[in-house]
Amino acid sequence: MKLAKRVIATALSAALLATPSLAVTIKAGATCTKVGLTQKVGTTTYLCSQVGNKKVWVKKTLTPTPTVSPKPSATPLPTAIPSSSPSVTPTPSASSSPTPTPTPTPTVTSSASPTPAPIPSPSASSLPIYVGGAGAVPGSKIKKSADLNFTPDPTWAGNNLKLWVYDPENPTRSLNSPGIYFKKAGGDWTWIPRNADGAIYGSWDVGSYVFDTIEPNGNTTKYQRKTYSVTVGQDKKVSIAGLLPNSINFFTVTINLNDSTKPSDFVPKNVCQLVGQDGNSAMNSGFPHRSERLKTSGEIKALIIPVDFPDVFGVGNPADVYFAMASGTDKFYQQMSGGKVNFSFEILKDYLRLPFLSTAYGLGSWNGGDSIGYWKAALEAADPYVDYSKFDVVYVLSPRNIPWSSIAYGPAFPIKIETDDGYVYNGTFSGADAWQNISGASWKWMAHETGHLFGLHDLYTVNPQPGTFGFWDLMAMNWSTEAIEFSSWNRYISGWLEESEVNCLDSTSIASSAITQSLIPLVSTKTGTRAQFIKLSASKILAIEYRITGGLDLIPKVNEGVLVYTVDMTIQSIKGGWSTQRRTGSTREDFTDAALKSGDSISVNGITISVASMSPSGADIRIAKA
Repeated sequence: MKLAKRVIATALSAALLATPSLAVTIKAGATCTKVGLTQKVGTTTYLCSQVGNKKVWVKKTLTPTPTVSPKPSATPLPTAIPSSSPSVTPTPSASSSPTPTPTPTPTVTSSASPTPAPIPSPSASSLPIYVGGAGAVPGSKIKKSADLNFTPDPTWAGNNLKLWVYDPENPTRSLNSPGIYFKKAGGDWTWIPRNADGAIYGSWDVGSYVFDTIEPNGNTTKYQRKTYSVTVGQDKKVSIAGLLPNSINFFTVTINLNDSTKPSDFVPKNVCQLVGQDGNSAMNSGFPHRSERLKTSGEIKALIIPVDFPDVFGVGNPADVYFAMASGTDKFYQQMSGGKVNFSFEILKDYLRLPFLSTAYGLGSWNGGDSIGYWKAALEAADPYVDYSKFDVVYVLSPRNIPWSSIAYGPAFPIKIETDDGYVYNGTFSGADAWQNISGASWKWMAHETGHLFGLHDLYTVNPQPGTFGFWDLMAMNWSTEAIEFSSWNRYISGWLEESEVNCLDSTSIASSAITQSLIPLVSTKTGTRAQFIKLSASKILAIEYRITGGLDLIPKVNEGVLVYTVDMTIQSIKGGWSTQRRTGSTREDFTDAALKSGDSISVNGITISVASMSPSGADIRIAKA
């Protein structure tokens, strides 16, 4: 939903701001008048900053001396209202909640590995500048709540939050949702049940909140939760971003309809094209490709919004700073798709100074804080300067010098957020993890998060759940310097492997007499079979591929081999749905020693896979009933 726009009369550079009156006591926490004002007291410099609903003095701990460039427009920046939101909602609809998908920063263990070869150096070193101008008039998407066609239960009196949740297919009818989940910034999720008439009430203190409307009858197939951002001012008045109350101060809110409820024209081409069954309408480990995700062929138009903060100034020319990240991502996907897809990037000429501190949303720890609140606020701040309708994907990128304590991670948002120019369906923001001292860290981060925007799952797990797949795909471990390329199954469900490049079997057709199949290396540019798929059940596939050094993969010789893994269509992202099958003697937690060698044989779900021979040009495998 659109965040409410409030124009602030601040200049765009602290150097141009007037000096505050010396009669005012300046100390940490004292009230100030204009965001961005600075004042030196003794040896300490204080910065006037927006903290919650107050403007207060804070110690300025970062002391860069950047050249503050003009902003993309002379129009004063809007103040984005901070909010709080889930990384995963607390009930079983991971499909419909915002899905920040940060990859944990691992302790990388050394192994005998070739020196990683970076993405080939580009011929140019600067991204094209966005010159498309603003789209719709700022604030044009703000809606007014409809008047109710009934008299609410009198218990609403005395509550400052008054909601009525309507059916998106009939705005005059209650959705009959059981209630909402809400969360105050820095707090925990809390449930509020609805009244018999469908109204929901709450008495909320000053602060920033988010709430999710909930699917009636747990119907995640038809409905997708909608997140609203709420601010309660000092006067206890409630405001909801992009929405005005009706004549009796009720806000009428609703839920999203899943595009997946529309008739699908998907027809499996073979028995191996299993349909995703984990209830996730945003991402998928099976078929078909999610309609709101990035298209898997043709040109993808991408917008980069470089941002900085009153306490962390961007350094350098953004078109140069983010070039390697963007061009590396484009080259990665060109290679993964076999040239079927390419990215066309544009970037704002200057850093966009966000009207809040870099720490405002509590993003200084992995998967912590209010990621969607920050995402919405950043999109809101840039809305007056860009036309989102021109782009398929939006990247909000922090400066290279962003501290881990400010923004530690950058999740993907395969969800739709309303702007003045329509919905942004796909995007991500970056944190310090994008700038680690690891070969290709920036483009690997962007390529991984972009994978979610194509609809791909995270293939890692989170403690205490043990790992199941290991570092054999960028979606499992984007800091890897070894097996970086996408697995055959991820390529196949993305339409990047042709039917002529895969062989499909149904496990019920496999007899005790061995079937022989030759596989060329997955990274090979030659013609041949790159993957063997075996349908184990209506919800489980067995995938076999030959992984050696080549392309972007730099796999130590000792770890090269035939990779065997299963994918369960019913298991959600990060929950271990992908499972690598180990060869005898494989013990590494990251499964990098799991690939089969010549002479190895394992059994999976009643199917025996044996490797007859391996060479740089291919591997011969035998498949039989165990």
